[in-house]
Amino acid sequence: MSGNGGPGRAGRALQIPSALVRNRRMRSAFRGFRSAIPLCLALLVGCVEQDADKPTAEDLAAAKQNILTTAPTPKYAVNADLDGKLVYLGLDVDHIPIEPGKDVTLTHYWKLVASPGQDWKTFTHLNGGGGKSFINADHAPVKGKYPVGAWKAGEIIRDQHTVRLPANWAYPSVEVYVGLWRGGTRMPVRAGPHDAEGRVVAATVPVTAKPSAPEPRKRYVARMATKPPKIDGKLDDAAWAAAPSTGAFVNTMTGGAVPQKTEAKLLWDKKFLYIGIENEDADVWAKLDKRDDKLWTEEADEIMIDADGNGRTYIELQVAPNGNVFDTYLPERRKYEDTVDPKLKPFAWNSKMVAKVKVDGTLNKREDQDKGWTAELAIPLEDVKGMDDKSAVVLPPAPGHVWRINMFRMDVPQGKPQQAAAWSPPLIGDFHALDRFGELVFGDAQGVVPPPAPVPAIAKEKAGGGAASPLTAASDRKATAAAKAAGASKKK
Repeated sequence: MSGNGGPGRAGRALQIPSALVRNRRMRSAFRGFRSAIPLCLALLVGCVEQDADKPTAEDLAAAKQNILTTAPTPKYAVNADLDGKLVYLGLDVDHIPIEPGKDVTLTHYWKLVASPGQDWKTFTHLNGGGGKSFINADHAPVKGKYPVGAWKAGEIIRDQHTVRLPANWAYPSVEVYVGLWRGGTRMPVRAGPHDAEGRVVAATVPVTAKPSAPEPRKRYVARMATKPPKIDGKLDDAAWAAAPSTGAFVNTMTGGAVPQKTEAKLLWDKKFLYIGIENEDADVWAKLDKRDDKLWTEEADEIMIDADGNGRTYIELQVAPNGNVFDTYLPERRKYEDTVDPKLKPFAWNSKMVAKVKVDGTLNKREDQDKGWTAELAIPLEDVKGMDDKSAVVLPPAPGHVWRINMFRMDVPQGKPQQAAAWSPPLIGDFHALDRFGELVFGDAQGVVPPPAPVPAIAKEKAGGGAASPLTAASDRKATAAAKAAGASKKK
């Protein structure tokens, strides 16, 4: 889902050594982007919740080395005023240009005009490609030794942390944004460079990125079910036995293997999209029991569906090992129902899906050894429109039609940090990377996808009578929608 970085602005995110990140979803301090890479973090991503403990005497002694007595002269001078309490003086970067796949140290400088007050936390966001890539680089200030609540008027704080851009970073620069947040609020920026989301624009740093050849998009052909499966979490119907597996989910950041296997199967009919997910899990647990609780902070399976493939509107569904569900409609990337109707709260939209879970072990008995759990979902096709009554998606789909989809699994083993896996790994710290969604192709009962429909004769005439290119599944879908709209207008 999302987190804050301020509030509700980011999606699932980076692997971090404790708890998860997602807009409204990060539970512990980001101790360095480098240590995060091998671990799976999800959630994305707005701001990471940092420890609120007061600094010890030992912490304060260590922090003193980063309380400056003279004003610095940062490479990227900013001087942004945050609510009259702090001034973000600027940023130093130890290696310019930044090299993807290698560590780089960012040094932030904060000048205190007044004490900020309790519970404020810093955030650091890295964006690339005009927001196409998002990395949450939140961390506890001064290596966790000096939280914002302890900062005093007159101090100049030097805060250093290490980040690493993914090796496949394809953009010539990275934008660095900073600020303070508390609960659902970001501290307002009164003066200085800032964006519409209340983030201080710290710098645009050059990157020695070389555009890489695009990877083939993940693709799954779903068979049409001649008999709907019984939704009981068991996945023992004949239709599931015949359905192909997606293959094992992989690390969301690296695309590599993860410790506990997750794989999925999909089916469809004229009313529902069916998804079955099998999760190996030695420690099955889930405590949150209210609908739309922050399931991403514990253990959950998650599906995001962009049915019309517009790269903008989509739905997000989650189910936990205790059968609890989370669902939301997003009219734009990492925006929620309140942006459609201010009277609504985020996550107000409810799916009509049926979700059942089967645990192979003992739920919430942390000291024993479990085998895993399965989730079985029946998602009404109409649900994929969310709150968009004008969606161009054709329902029910026909064999050959294509939706965009991604699937994730969040896992928190006993005594270990949260891990995240994906069918199509985003490879950046954001589950809501819509450009990384895979393709769900609708096949017939045998999984056969028909060839593209022939080009109508009228299209050939407009092209001058020559041979025309065949329609793709996506263009065929749009053509079908346009034809339906035209028919409707004639009736009127």
